[in-house]
Amino acid sequence: MLEKLEVVSAMYHGFAYENYFKADTTRKLSLILAAEEHILGLEDGRKRYQRGDRTLSLAFAIAVPHEQAMDARDEVGFFQAVKARLAKFHSTGEGRSNEEIETTIRLVIDKVLVSEHVIDIFDAADIKKPDISVLSDEFLAELKGYEHKNVALEVLQKTAQ
Repeated sequence: MLEKLEVVSAMYHGFAYENYFKADTTRKLSLILAAEEHILGLEDGRKRYQRGDRTLSLAFAIAVPHEQAMDARDEVGFFQAVKARLAKFHSTGEGRSNEEIETTIRLVIDKVLVSEHVIDIFDAADIKKPDISVLSDEFLAELKGYEHKNVALEVLQKTAQ
């Protein structure tokens, strides 16, 4: 498990994901979005990350309740949250896989994102609320100026499906 943890965390070289663990809920959402951008910017990042997180999650499930596994629980939860975010715009249209459902359940159970009040996720991620006319000129101009270019590309690909 520690080896798989090292493989996934190495993909974040140059990205301070450790800030996630001390952040408030709004900042956590922003960091997940930035982490997605970072992973999408890597060569074959999505595929490598999903494969690495899958093996890490399996190893973690086997290693629990070992002390070292419990120490890595928050880090594994963060990696799973990023993987869930990556999967959001890359579904095949066939519904959610068992793995995606399991990841979502783990996130809820582990209380990765704990909030005591309602949070507008669009505001938290610095995204304007979507308009019904998804491919309007305004929407495309907004994506063009979007800070996270790889995420903007994912949004356009998803709307084209």
